Amino acid sequence: MEQSKVIFNDRNGSRLEISASALTTMNRFRQAEPDQFEAGGILLGRLIDSTGDLVVDEATVPDKSDRRSRFNFFRSKRVAQQRINSAWRETNQTRNYLGEWHTHPEDCPTPSGHDVENWKRIVNKSKFEQEALVFVIVGRTTISAWSLRKGEQRPSQLQRIVGRKTAKKETE
Repeated sequence: MEQSKVIFNDRNGSRLEISASALTTMNRFRQAEPDQFEAGGILLGRLIDSTGDLVVDEATVPDKSDRRSRFNFFRSKRVAQQRINSAWRETNQTRNYLGEWHTHPEDCPTPSGHDVENWKRIVNKSKFEQEALVFVIVGRTTISAWSLRKGEQRPSQLQRIVGRKTAKKETE
């Protein structure tokens, strides 16, 4: 079954669009079975300057140097930074670091206290072009997304758009 893209609205009216290929990558790691470990990676894509929309073109897969268990995922910073740098070079400075993704062994995922603390640390230490980083959690039946800006204490949940609306094209 081919997957279509998923679109979320941010509170400021901008959109997060997750491409079908990035969605397919993340869904490969859904924790549908009790023996499956959490997985995760980084989100790479484009910032649409005229609208503030974000388009996730790529979700990386877990690396062998990442640490995984049933209820935890710890990403290797070194490996992730290498992938970010190479995506930037390979695309002539058009593919950016947009955020992070990971799985949860629950139907409708919500961030744990550990997740929120980790997200705040990432936002405050990372360099990025857009207003906020996005964080996606892939649950057993649904996918949810949040954004977090520098200095904020709580992430803002993004609202999923149902239907065929798409992020505005770069040429508009």
